[in-house]
Amino acid sequence: MDSVEQFVVDQLAAWEVPGCAVAAVRGGRVELAGGWGLRNREAGLPVTRDTLFAIGSVTKAFTATTVGALVDEGLLAWDRPLRDYVPGVRLADPHASDRLTIVDLLAHRSGLPRHDLTWLGQPGRSRAEIVRSLRFLPLSRDLRQEYQYCNLGYLAAGHVVEVLSGVPWEDFVRGRLLEPLRMSRTNLSVDEMLADDDHAAAYTRRGGVIAEVPQRPLPAVAPAGAINSSAADLTRWLLAQLAGGQLDGATVMSPATATRQLTPHMLMPEAGELPGLTQYAYGLGWAIGRYREHRMAMHDGGIDGFTTHCVLLPDDGVGVVVLTNTSASLMHLTVAYRVLDELLGAEPLDVFGFLKPRFDAAMAGVREARAARRVVPGAPPARPLAAYAGDYEHPGYGILAIALHADVLQPSLGTMDLSLPHRHYETFDLEWHEMGDQPTVFPLTFLAGPDGDVNALTVQLEPLVEPLRFDRRPDPPGAEILRRLCGTYAMGPIEVTVALRGERTLTVTAPGSPPLDLVPAGGLRFGVRDQPAITAEFELDDNGAVTRLIAQPLGIFLPWEAS
Repeated sequence: MDSVEQFVVDQLAAWEVPGCAVAAVRGGRVELAGGWGLRNREAGLPVTRDTLFAIGSVTKAFTATTVGALVDEGLLAWDRPLRDYVPGVRLADPHASDRLTIVDLLAHRSGLPRHDLTWLGQPGRSRAEIVRSLRFLPLSRDLRQEYQYCNLGYLAAGHVVEVLSGVPWEDFVRGRLLEPLRMSRTNLSVDEMLADDDHAAAYTRRGGVIAEVPQRPLPAVAPAGAINSSAADLTRWLLAQLAGGQLDGATVMSPATATRQLTPHMLMPEAGELPGLTQYAYGLGWAIGRYREHRMAMHDGGIDGFTTHCVLLPDDGVGVVVLTNTSASLMHLTVAYRVLDELLGAEPLDVFGFLKPRFDAAMAGVREARAARRVVPGAPPARPLAAYAGDYEHPGYGILAIALHADVLQPSLGTMDLSLPHRHYETFDLEWHEMGDQPTVFPLTFLAGPDGDVNALTVQLEPLVEPLRFDRRPDPPGAEILRRLCGTYAMGPIEVTVALRGERTLTVTAPGSPPLDLVPAGGLRFGVRDQPAITAEFELDDNGAVTRLIAQPLGIFLPWEAS
C-alpha cells in the first residue's frame, strides 16, 4: 500500500479534485483509512480519515439491508406482490402494479425510468406524496423487461420500511445498522453533515473552473442516496458486508439477506468497461461482476458535488471505498482500482490512461453538441412572451411555474436554478444550471388549444419516455369579478342563469335542468363540467359590465336587461 499515497496525490492534480478519502480492508483487518487534499479549498482545511463526504447511491445497499430485516421479521416477502403489504405503491400500468415486488424496486426492473426531477430540487415534497405520484409517471418498459436505474424504486422501498416497521426509514437505519456497527459519525441529512466541523465542501466544474456548489436537502429520496460518512466509519460497513452481516459480535443482517444482496437479480446492459472489469447484473443495492477474474460487487455514488466508489471482492475478503468532493471527475474509479490491485498483489492496470481521455472527450462533446443544436435562424416567438406566463401542472412532477420579469421568461420548479431562453417559434430551452460544466437542456414547447390560447406545454424531463405534458392551470377571476358575471342571459326565447356558489364557483342553469359548474379556463373563459365540448366566455365593456356571453358552439347570450 506504500505507493497508494503518491498515486492519490497525483490523481488529485490530474483531475483537479480538491480532496479524497480512502477506506480499505482485507482479511477482516483495516488496511487503510486516510485522507488527502482539502475538504474545503477556500479555507485550506485538510481531509482526514473522519471527514464526512456524501456517499450518494452507495446508500442503496444500506436500504436493501433494512428491507431484508423486514423479511427476516416476517413483515414482508421478497417475491410476493407489494399490494399485499402496502397497497399505495402503484405504477401507471395496473397490470404491472398487481405483480410488483420489493425485489423489482431494489433491482431496478420495475419498468420505471429515472424520473429524477420528481424529487430533485423539490425538497418540500414528502416521500409519501412522491410514492402516491408514481401512478402518474409513464413507464418506459414492462415489469422485469429491462434494467433501468431508478432512484424512485429506493424511495418507495424506504416508504415500505416506514409503513411496515412503524418508524421512519432514517430511524430504522440508525437503530439497525449505524448504531450496532458503531458508525458514530455517519448521518442521514445535509443539515447534520453541515453542522459537523469535519465535513467536506462540495465542488463541480462550471465554465471550465472548479467551483463550490451548495448541498441540496433531499429528505424524500434519502433511502436512495442521503447517507454521509467517512473513511474510518466505512471500514466498519465493509467489514460487516464481507463477514455476512457480522461485526464485533453485532449482527446487522442475516446470512440470507447478505446472500440475496449479492445474488444477480437483473441483467445489466454492457457498458464501457474498465480494464479488467466486467459488470453484468444487478443484485440488491450492488452491481455484480468480476474484476481480474475475482467475483465482485460494487456501486457508484454521485450527488451534488461528490462522487464515491465502493467495491467488494467477497471471495478475497477485500473491500475498498473511495470518496471525492467533486462531481466533475472519475478519480474515484482510478483510485479504487489502483487500491484493489495493491491489495491483490497484482501489477496495476492503467485505469487512468483508459478513463481520462474518454472523460475529456465526453465533456468536450457535450459543449460541441450544445453549440450545434438545430435552430431556425431568426424565428421569433409565435406570440408575446406574456402569453406563455402561467402555472403548468403534471400530476407526477408538480407545478412548473413560468413568470415574466422584464421581458424575460423565468421558470421555476421547486428550488432548481432554471432559465428559459427562446430557441425558435414556440420552442424554448429549459436550462438547468446547477450541475456540470454546461447547463442541462430540456427542450420545451408550448401548445395552444382550439381557441388559440396557450393551454399546455411539453418538456423532455425524462429521456426514456415521450415529452411530458404539463397542463396550464387557469387563473380564476376574483370573487368581485365573478359576482359581476352573475345574472340572467338570453338568446331569443332561450334563457340561462349564471349564479355564484360559495366564493369561487360559478354555475349555469337552464330552465328545467340542474345547475352545471363552470370550470375556469383562463381569463373570463370557462369550461362546463361534464360538457367538455362546450365553453363559455364573458365579454366586458370598459366599465366592467358584461356585454355578452359567448357559449361555443351554442350561440351568443346577452344580459337579460339588454336582450
